[in-house]
Amino acid sequence: MTIAPFTTRDFNSQLQRTLGKVYVGAASVGETMTIADGIEDGNLESWHAGWRNLAESLEARGIEESAAGRRETARRLFLRATEAFRQAGFFHRVDLDCAELQTTWRRSAACFQAALGLTSHRCDAVRIPFEGRALHGYLIVPEAGTGPWPTLLLPSGYDSSAEEATLMNGLSALERGYAVLAVDGPGQGKTLYDPETRAFMRPDYEAVMTAVIDFASTRSEIDPGKLAAIGCSFGGYLVPRGAAGETRLTALVADPGQFDIGAALLAMLPPALGERIDEDSGEAVDAFEKLAQSPDGALLFRPRMAAHGVATVQAYVRHLRGFQNRDNAPRVTCPSLICDNEIDVVSTGQGRQLSDAMTGAPVDVVVFTAAEGAGGHCEGMGREMFDERVYPWLDKVLDVRR
Repeated sequence: MTIAPFTTRDFNSQLQRTLGKVYVGAASVGETMTIADGIEDGNLESWHAGWRNLAESLEARGIEESAAGRRETARRLFLRATEAFRQAGFFHRVDLDCAELQTTWRRSAACFQAALGLTSHRCDAVRIPFEGRALHGYLIVPEAGTGPWPTLLLPSGYDSSAEEATLMNGLSALERGYAVLAVDGPGQGKTLYDPETRAFMRPDYEAVMTAVIDFASTRSEIDPGKLAAIGCSFGGYLVPRGAAGETRLTALVADPGQFDIGAALLAMLPPALGERIDEDSGEAVDAFEKLAQSPDGALLFRPRMAAHGVATVQAYVRHLRGFQNRDNAPRVTCPSLICDNEIDVVSTGQGRQLSDAMTGAPVDVVVFTAAEGAGGHCEGMGREMFDERVYPWLDKVLDVRR
């Protein structure tokens, strides 16, 4: 399924990303397509202005409805404002300290917290100790009972946040009686954007997973015997990497499973360029910089360079080589559900590579297809199909009874 009103590739992918949130009430088809109609193709300032105007309107209406006691209407407005503010700052992540990004991520988080505050769930913003600093996250528990609850750890993706991870996976989990611990690790969300906590992307997510589970073990709301992790998008790399050697994790879901991100990127480069990856020369640096000179190339590489804390495309590609599960996949021991997608341009086929390498764990595999309306990265506009496969599997593995 393709909706492509723009010639700019990333504009279309982001538009579809928002439409995928209609399922959980964090977007409206009509609002989204109306904003798209008013955006000048390829113009980042036009993108920012269109989404920010919508976000501010939704936020203001949410405040009015909340003050009038219309909680459900306000909740829905704040949810859509959360996503609209995310979109407003999305293409400004090249400069982590720019006013556009610093304003929009904070307002997106504030609207998210306002929306959750209007539900029957309890949502606590948490700081997870990590190497002398702190990781940002949310612990959200269902309304019924006092716990402890079966709990899902939700790491953010490559360019997302704990707020978005909750929208995409956490709301569905809460409706099914799971608690949620959503986390921005190094290079993600508030942990990256906030100058007070800023930490850049790193490949050794096992260190992060250990810190998160250490924190989870201190919370009475969390059932330590029913602690699973769902990693979507880049989380499909992070969760298996983090689970390697971590026996306290009860189960994991990776969507899509990612085996070797660095090798996958190198395979897309011209062979002559890939051969210069370790060449320390100005000419090699310049050759890699050409990848980011086109509008699409700039949108692909520049924000990710910022998340990794590097200044050149060559340095970014070098760093990405460490993001692989080849060496660690055999060390995963918990029951695992590895997803793949027949037309995911990011990682089609890597799910099967990952599952084949997980020789120490019981592994199930699910492949999503275009014919069922779930084609594309993370089943972007078919998240219902993801939920319909994942939660029955989790319920069975964790012995969660309804």
